Amino acid sequence: MISKHARILVVDDESDVLFALKLLLKNEVREVVTEKNPELLLSLLRQQHFDAVLLDMNYRSGQTTGNEGFYWLGRILEHDPTTAVILITAYGDVRTAVRALKAGATDFLLKPWHNEQLLQTLAAALRPKTGSKRGGTRRK
Repeated sequence: MISKHARILVVDDESDVLFALKLLLKNEVREVVTEKNPELLLSLLRQQHFDAVLLDMNYRSGQTTGNEGFYWLGRILEHDPTTAVILITAYGDVRTAVRALKAGATDFLLKPWHNEQLLQTLAAALRPKTGSKRGGTRRK
């Protein structure tokens, strides 16, 4: 079960993805904020605390390396290492998933996602991780 008190930030350049995730999550959490432009991500993080960020990995047309997502993952974790970051991409493979987890992502999902799997992944990401690198108390 996802925390009804959670604030979730979704960053993706596709309006349809933002709409679908907002619709899926709106009754599961306290707030869902969506943003198309990753350049605004840090500003949003400074304005309020998010318990989790669902982050696309590619923003520029023709880019499929995921490097943009890795860049923004690093920036998010520099800002607040307790934020759960779930990377989402249509161009993933096992190597990319392993790299994402080693870089500090909480989890990794492929597009198109299955709603139940996404909800379970988000619920697991929001659970406190006692004894892990993200252990400790999460801010509410």
